[in-house]
Amino acid sequence: MTQSRLTAVFESGRERVAVLLRADGSSFKITGQTRPWRLENFDGRTAGFVSADGERVERLLESGAPTPRADPRRPTEPPRSVPPLTGATPP
Repeated sequence: MTQSRLTAVFESGRERVAVLLRADGSSFKITGQTRPWRLENFDGRTAGFVSADGERVERLLESGAPTPRADPRRPTEPPRSVPPLTGATPP
């Protein structure tokens, strides 16, 4: 929690969900019911979180999109073009 960045807060009725980005680039969600940290308040710019043992942390909502991570399931090289077949007749 100490190195995470607040990237979004979604509100629907009385429910709120904060989306944070860890230092390793992975994201996680915190609500008013999650443990050990829960979202206590959000004023449109700053979110306040409280831990199960009473520690309080505030995070400022960051502007802009988070830096994208490389998807390990996708190749990192661009696809190679395949030359067209020559001398082939269409079916």
